[in-house]
Amino acid sequence: MTTTESMLVAQGHHSLSADELRSRIVGKTVHGDYLGGFRFVTYLDANGTMEGRNHVGSHNGGEWSIDPDEGTLTVTWDNGWDETTTRGYEVGGVIHFFDKGTGQWRNRLHTFAEGKNISQAL
Repeated sequence: MTTTESMLVAQGHHSLSADELRSRIVGKTVHGDYLGGFRFVTYLDANGTMEGRNHVGSHNGGEWSIDPDEGTLTVTWDNGWDETTTRGYEVGGVIHFFDKGTGQWRNRLHTFAEGKNISQAL
């Protein structure tokens, strides 16, 4: 994706607040895409843990947190996946995440389902 955070802001979009972000992703199985053309499915548990897998068969766990003041999402994976702190913007039902430091696109979440089911097809 070539869109940057500053481009979305210029179009009038605002980053999701901590509460908005939490209500859209916590306790849900989410499908997304990230840098390098990877597809993934992950589940963010309310207890701050997460589990995911990608389309090349890699499986991982880790921890997530949402900064209540900045509304940023930080993910820390156990086994080498990208660790990021990002801001999310919802555009047309898709949440696009941009690196907190650079404003560059990191990933997007496009499918949301209640509960945990990371065995869903990618």
